[in-house]
Amino acid sequence: MNMRIRNHPGIALLAMFFIFCVPASSHAQELFRFYPEAQINGFYGDNIQLKTNNGSGGFGSAMVAGFYLDYTSSARYASLHWDTFAQLFTHQTELDRAGEGQYVNATDTENISSTTKIRFDDFFYRDAPTVLTITTSDQAPQFNSLLAELLLANDQVSINRFSATMWHSWGRGWTSEFSVHQTTFFGNSDNSNNNSTNSYVQSFSTNTDYHFTERFSLGGGYRYYDFQFSAAGRPDEQAHWPFARVTWQANRNLFLSAIGGVVIAHTQGTNNDTVSPGALGLVEYTFHHGILRLYGGQEPELTSGLGGVGEIRGGRGNLVYYFTPRVTGTAGGGFYQSNGNGFNAQLISWGVGVSDRLNKSLAVYARFTQIQINEKGRTEFLPTGFQSGREATGNYFILGLSVSVEAFRWSWL
Repeated sequence: MNMRIRNHPGIALLAMFFIFCVPASSHAQELFRFYPEAQINGFYGDNIQLKTNNGSGGFGSAMVAGFYLDYTSSARYASLHWDTFAQLFTHQTELDRAGEGQYVNATDTENISSTTKIRFDDFFYRDAPTVLTITTSDQAPQFNSLLAELLLANDQVSINRFSATMWHSWGRGWTSEFSVHQTTFFGNSDNSNNNSTNSYVQSFSTNTDYHFTERFSLGGGYRYYDFQFSAAGRPDEQAHWPFARVTWQANRNLFLSAIGGVVIAHTQGTNNDTVSPGALGLVEYTFHHGILRLYGGQEPELTSGLGGVGEIRGGRGNLVYYFTPRVTGTAGGGFYQSNGNGFNAQLISWGVGVSDRLNKSLAVYARFTQIQINEKGRTEFLPTGFQSGREATGNYFILGLSVSVEAFRWSWL
């Protein structure tokens, strides 16, 4: 099996079409809302570009402007989130940028029937510099695996991920899930020799679970990955991952889930298959004033910096604590190791923060985030800009405010 559909930014437009143009069959109250939003911060970084040597520090400011809109009915929840970015520096003015990067996130959840539900997601992150990713993302400092790969690529790629997932209940405790995914890393090509460094992964996954009780389920499934590359001379690769899966709501506060199995990978044009473990786990604990989430494991993934296939392993954790209804504290961190053919990289991040919601629309925050990156390859100087084997460390101190105002609301029957 060889899937050849390649991903482009137009997928985001297609997702928006389905979300807001396809009619929903609903006779209950429907609600449409529109929120303009903005975020501005000032920060100090001691190694702004995360260089492995000769890094320079300085003061700067990051700004985000965009909007969020959603639609709610008994049959559907859909949303569209769009932002653009700007960064300005006191001294490193050659790094100033405005309006070049884009963030788009579109979702659509359809309640087809009482037993069947389908969800579409599209996430597009284009030309967002490392500094913006660190200082404005709500995923900092723990980051998810996508943003970790972007940081390891060091401004060398943009990313788009599309997914569609369907859930169905068969009754008597049986449920099934089927999903398709497509992720594209758009490399910053060398226009002088027309080299393209885009890389793609397309996959599907299916699993079926039996729910012994409302709190415990056990099942199994299968994932298939097809990795493709536009760079000349780099063969496509495939991976197969059969797995077992378990979920357990241990008590009112503690939830656990895990999948585990073996990953069988094959490179086209060779007779060598590799077998390695694959596993992912989640622990979520809710207490009176907060919530703790831990997530980690190992799975096949693109090594975005060099456009190859490998595996990404590691995990992330995040603690959210509500001091008061207005004041929230956060602490978190993440560790990722990306291993590929002739290349491996590590990212360690951690940080703390506090925010104060002054009113319904306005919040102020203070954060600290530290990033450590180490990459090793066959050459001394890697395409990502890092020097092989040399660690890059950056500390970022951030003060900012965010505004989100409900500018429009329309409801009807």
